Amino acid sequence: MELTLDSHPTLSRMLHEGVLVFKDIDTGIEQTVALLSHRVERTDETLHLVVDHSHFTAKHTIFEISARHGEHVITNVVAAVQEAVIAVQAKTVEMLASVNAAVINSLDDQEIVDSVLAEVMDVLPHADAGVFRLFDEESGYLMPVSHQGLPDDYTHYRLQPNESVSGEVFVTGVPAIHNGRQNIIDAHRVMSPESQAFMERSRIANALLCVPVAAEGKRLGTLTTLCFSPRGTFSPFDRTVLESLAAQVAVAYQRSLTYKNAIATSSRLEKMRIDLASKNAELDRAVDLHDKLLRIFSTSGSLVERLDLVAGLFGVEFRFENVLGVDYRSRGWTDHRDSLEQIVEVAEAPVGFFHFRPIEDAQFQRALFGTLSAFVALDFVRDMSKLDVLNASKRAYFDDLLKGVESHGRLEHFGFRLERFHQIMVAKVSGPLSPDARLSLHRSQTNLQNAIRLPNALVFHQDDEIIVVLSASTAAALARNINAMTDSVLHLNIQMGASVVYDLTGYHSTAKTQAQRAAECLVRRGQSGILSHQDMGIEALLNGCNRHEIINFAHEVLAPLLHDQRHEFLYETLRSYVREGKSATRAAGYLKIHNNTLYQRLARIETLTGRKISNAEDFTLLSVACQLYSIYSGGTSPFQ
Repeated sequence: MELTLDSHPTLSRMLHEGVLVFKDIDTGIEQTVALLSHRVERTDETLHLVVDHSHFTAKHTIFEISARHGEHVITNVVAAVQEAVIAVQAKTVEMLASVNAAVINSLDDQEIVDSVLAEVMDVLPHADAGVFRLFDEESGYLMPVSHQGLPDDYTHYRLQPNESVSGEVFVTGVPAIHNGRQNIIDAHRVMSPESQAFMERSRIANALLCVPVAAEGKRLGTLTTLCFSPRGTFSPFDRTVLESLAAQVAVAYQRSLTYKNAIATSSRLEKMRIDLASKNAELDRAVDLHDKLLRIFSTSGSLVERLDLVAGLFGVEFRFENVLGVDYRSRGWTDHRDSLEQIVEVAEAPVGFFHFRPIEDAQFQRALFGTLSAFVALDFVRDMSKLDVLNASKRAYFDDLLKGVESHGRLEHFGFRLERFHQIMVAKVSGPLSPDARLSLHRSQTNLQNAIRLPNALVFHQDDEIIVVLSASTAAALARNINAMTDSVLHLNIQMGASVVYDLTGYHSTAKTQAQRAAECLVRRGQSGILSHQDMGIEALLNGCNRHEIINFAHEVLAPLLHDQRHEFLYETLRSYVREGKSATRAAGYLKIHNNTLYQRLARIETLTGRKISNAEDFTLLSVACQLYSIYSGGTSPFQ
């Protein structure tokens, strides 16, 4: 509180008439008294009147009065000081009341933060600057949310609790007054290096007053005022005024946050109500979709016919394909790169896909194809169950064939009949199976059935094999079928063995074994395609051997030719000689060398391998090793 005694009429007149002179003296905060007091010191010709108003101003005033004016002047002076103090008090309380009304009526937390310091300056006019700090629980710092009369970068001057004056006031809840630059410097004894550096480049005030901002027992932050005037001070009365203002600010700020939270809660509830209404509408539409699709899928007919009904009823264009070979396209569908996809899953395994282009009503589209995919999945499970039953029946019929038992009912049911010539094929699927191995076999069986060109075929799977029984009136028809199937089987990455063509009804079991061994031979080779049992050659003896064992055998026989790159040409010479049936002329012509050069190379091969080409047993061993290595190494050079 700032007291200007020379503006009081009585004191101003006495000062002008030379009745008295006076001066203000700073009083330490610890020396202030709670009430206005005075004392008189007398000398021969002068009276010294000391009026202590430090509680209000942190100062006391010494009046020098001529002794000849007597006691009545002292009485007038004391009364005048009292009037001045009371006048300033009344004005301060009046301003504080107006500030309180402005602050307490606001429900905008940002408005409170922005306006509080301007109000402080009005109530405490001798304050030159101020800062309002709030504690940020997330970062753990006291953050300057507003400041006045300070540099712009003061916004970055954040403090930890217990750091500097504000941090200590925040933690203890005890207001702090520091008058004098040195006192302020001494009060900043606990500071981080960052804060210390900021303070060293900042202007130091002459007086500082800091009070806590708290509401309902919870400290929210601090309110600090500064005075840069050389004679500026803050008093206990100033502290009381600022505490009162801080209390009102805290209540208003807390209430504004409560209001803000209430508004946010109300907004969330309204959003939840809107979302719930939207979801209820979506649910109603989904129920309607479900009912319509249920009526469609409850009717008899194929999946394609049902999908046609869906496309017509809802006016949508789409494509559907599944792992069993169904590929449906609605009448207006055209393939497009930006189409969306809805997966149809059974037991977490994808079994089909809907493709459709995005439309404006995306929610309806998601609901339609999501519900449709569920119905198609149930339909697929039913179809799979039927396929399993059908497959079991076909397998039982084949078992009857192996036993020589007639099953006319089954024969007519499958549309398969035994004609004059027969052939059995066994397929093995290479590559990783899907999570549902049964589904993978059904898919491969469907693909394989589509590749068969002969109409009279019995196709089923047993364990991990797909078995195909073919029957035709001529052997040539069976041969044409295999030729037509070759490219498709290669593309499907399937290893398929074929038995010889036979016309004996009791040969089915042997033919099945032949086909299995031929398929296993392709698996050993790591090749896809179709291999006839009669084309297995020497490999028919390798049943039970794996690829690694066969290559090791070839390496043992041909080791000197395979392990040294300098002898690569000798391995090629031997392979050509074997392939050309030991014809030196044809082998030399293929290699584009002279016959004598060929014989020299053959002699070198005999030396390195220790085997004689003229010896039937040695040549057979060399020939078999060459053939097996060529097949099982992929036909590449051993040095590539």
